[in-house]
Amino acid sequence: ISLLVGEADAEQFVVAISRDAAISENNVLTFFWNTKAPYFDSAQPMKPQYFKDGRYALTVQAHDSQGKAVDSAKLTVVLKNRVDRPSPAPGIALVNKLEFGQNHQYRVHCDTSVFEIINQMGLPIMGGMALSGDLLITQSVEDARPNGEFLIRLKTDDKAYVSSYGVKNYLYAGHELKPQLYRLTNKYGEVIKANMFAKQAKYRIMDILPVLSPGLKKEGDSWTDTVTLRIDGLTPFITFKGSAMLDSFEWEQGRECAKITSLLRSETPIKLANGKIESTGSINAEVTTYFAYKSGIMMRRDIRLTFDATVKPDSRDTAGVESQQPDQMYSPPEMSPYDYEDESPDYSSGPGSRRRASTPAAAQSPDAAVKKGKVELAITVRLEK
Repeated sequence: ISLLVGEADAEQFVVAISRDAAISENNVLTFFWNTKAPYFDSAQPMKPQYFKDGRYALTVQAHDSQGKAVDSAKLTVVLKNRVDRPSPAPGIALVNKLEFGQNHQYRVHCDTSVFEIINQMGLPIMGGMALSGDLLITQSVEDARPNGEFLIRLKTDDKAYVSSYGVKNYLYAGHELKPQLYRLTNKYGEVIKANMFAKQAKYRIMDILPVLSPGLKKEGDSWTDTVTLRIDGLTPFITFKGSAMLDSFEWEQGRECAKITSLLRSETPIKLANGKIESTGSINAEVTTYFAYKSGIMMRRDIRLTFDATVKPDSRDTAGVESQQPDQMYSPPEMSPYDYEDESPDYSSGPGSRRRASTPAAAQSPDAAVKKGKVELAITVRLEK
């Protein structure tokens, strides 16, 4: 099915949902539409748009296996994501509520989009540039200390994968050791020691806890923010610094949440697709965090990374392609989860940047081959349980 929002002749296509995504019960198919997800206008394909609370006309179309619309229905929906609060609204305390034995699992997923810049417009580049990554991080509280510090264990599951050129590759299949570490932090998400046992194995795993600020906060209040990121097999370990602001209060997964928006930046370079995509400047991050302030748990975090890049032609676009098996794409040294605690540039590795065997492309000028582009990484961190 496809969803279109708006009046006739001014409808905006929002999302297409496959039959497999439906929940079937009592001869009824139920589809879920994430009303907070961004949509993109063809006039500005790189600028995400969002629906505000209000009344909308919604058209639902059913399509056959060839994509032809075979039926449709119209209805009116009322979006209400914001939480009603009194005016003036009291301030709230934003605190990560941690206790010994607490255990949560977060699904991390990343999709990559590449745009070629022509006449200041971003045109999507199709072909063999599609890269995505997925992993599950378990966060458990192993110790609660009297001084307000907590020993957090972060562990990556063995089903972490990178999908590159249409091939899904499980990064740690067959590995006896999986990435894990113990991190010392406090209830505001401030990292006191990134790896308590660095001499045993120096893993790098992104933080899950949001960085918060003491005191009662109201809408519009801001504080200094730090976000770390690593998508195994795609990106290096990146530290972003900037500011966060309490934007508003919204419902997320049935809970009242503080919606925190952050604008951050990093100078860490990124290389993707075996160096075919290489950042040329700062990496900007727009982060939206949904924090259930009553229970002190982060429910969801949406991260949008954008950066200018040089884009070289993909071998799949310029020459014949040989079949690629997962074991050809995987190399334990390149995919090593061990990263030492230095500040040297840590370029991405693994299937997303692994060299592929292919028929040599026709000779051409290096300058003519390289294009100016923009890269966007859409990352979602979502509480599963």
